[in-house]
Amino acid sequence: MSAQRASHEAAAGAWAGLVGTVLGYPLDVVKSRMQTGHAGVKDVPGRATFVATLGRLFLREGVSGAYRGLGPPVCMMMLMNAVNFTAFNRAKDALGVQVPLGFDPEGVKGEKTFRVEWRVVAAATAVGPLCALIGTPFELVKLQMQMETARTNAAARTNTTGVKCSSLNAVKHKNHPNVGALRFAQRLHSKYGWRVFYLGGSINVVRECLFNAVFFSTYEHGLSGLRRACEARDMETDSLSIATAGGLAGAAAWLANLPLDCVKSVVQGQDLTRGGWDVEKRRGRVGFNDAVSSVLQTRGAFGFFSGAAPSISRSFIVSGSRFVAFAGAMRALEGDPSS
Repeated sequence: MSAQRASHEAAAGAWAGLVGTVLGYPLDVVKSRMQTGHAGVKDVPGRATFVATLGRLFLREGVSGAYRGLGPPVCMMMLMNAVNFTAFNRAKDALGVQVPLGFDPEGVKGEKTFRVEWRVVAAATAVGPLCALIGTPFELVKLQMQMETARTNAAARTNTTGVKCSSLNAVKHKNHPNVGALRFAQRLHSKYGWRVFYLGGSINVVRECLFNAVFFSTYEHGLSGLRRACEARDMETDSLSIATAGGLAGAAAWLANLPLDCVKSVVQGQDLTRGGWDVEKRRGRVGFNDAVSSVLQTRGAFGFFSGAAPSISRSFIVSGSRFVAFAGAMRALEGDPSS
């Protein structure tokens, strides 16, 4: 495979990451609020519903609040998609993946068939560690910014009801909302060191492996079947097939991924200013076991699926648009007149 093809995939992946992240970010904020609602933010109860959390977000914080902390995930997803689309396709080539894959609407002797191509699953899983290496610091900064905003608003409302708060906290909460992502990251680094950015890193490696295995595998198998179904009926709906397969891939991946994502969000969204990061031991006070126990005690087993509604709906929209954007960018970059 030529270097030019790889560079085109990287550019198209970056464009896909930008489009998908901007479209789905408000729902990602809602998902994070629902997952970390019990982690020191009394104003965002862990059992809050999707609609209630979404309404509270826009009513109290407006559009700017819905896009608070957008910078880190945009940078992360542009970089991550540039890498993972390219790495996945290169891994497929290395493993000798051959099409067709997945569901065959016609099948052998008219019988519908389905087979899983293990090479696709292996190639998708292999992308996980690389994604975690890139994404963990961005996720940490994003979650800390989102939760800082929630704590700031909760403290402000508490103060207006007559409950005293220290002048130090008041100043701190007053200043934080206007801090950009880069300055926020610099503040974290100066206070806790570089290792804080990989808080929850091991959880994220496993999460990314699982996510990508389901994500790319569902897309590849689903798209192949949908295309054959359209061809069998002389239907020219390639963009619709890409969007549908991409949406289903995103929804399936997030559904499988939610328990680990919930645990990761609790670990990375903990209040660092209250001793959540031990500078001497270089270890987060809230670790994997603590996060699991906290979710079980406060919300039960279903707590691991907190934020399921915004996650799945967001993923269907974002993933569908992401694959369409990637395919469109590839056609444009390679001079396909159909683009």
